[in-house]
Amino acid sequence: MRGKKGFLLAEETLKIIIAVISIAFLVYFLTALYFAKVNDEKKVQAEANLKRMDSLINDLDKIDPQEHQLNEPRGWYLFGFIDKKPNTCVGQSCICICDKVNIDTLLGLIDARQPSECDEDGVCLAVPNLKQFKEIEINQQFISIKEQGGFIEITEMIK
Repeated sequence: MRGKKGFLLAEETLKIIIAVISIAFLVYFLTALYFAKVNDEKKVQAEANLKRMDSLINDLDKIDPQEHQLNEPRGWYLFGFIDKKPNTCVGQSCICICDKVNIDTLLGLIDARQPSECDEDGVCLAVPNLKQFKEIEINQQFISIKEQGGFIEITEMIK
């Protein structure tokens, strides 16, 4: 009798371990699926923002300066790239909306990984003659887009 009880215990333990591993895999899969959907929505919002900014930049000859409110995707940033640029901006300055890479900014260094983050998970728009600007966090604030001295300037407006 003792041998049978021990055998059942090992069998039940194995079933429990397999069940826990299966549940962990399912949770991981569902979490990955959720975050992929959220990031896709944020990319669509970023594309809409850049499309609107592109039309404002093209209309600078009619109305200068232009104003635009950055609503979505919240928590992402508007970046201007002049020197180190994402691959989608080859040979041109550009603006990108993407999530910010935080690790190197803690050390006070210019983050060389930000362009690749914007290239992989963000949206970029080529803007000739863009003047360098500090990144702007997207959180319902207004920006000003103007042409000054042949350069396109983008600044955050304080209201």
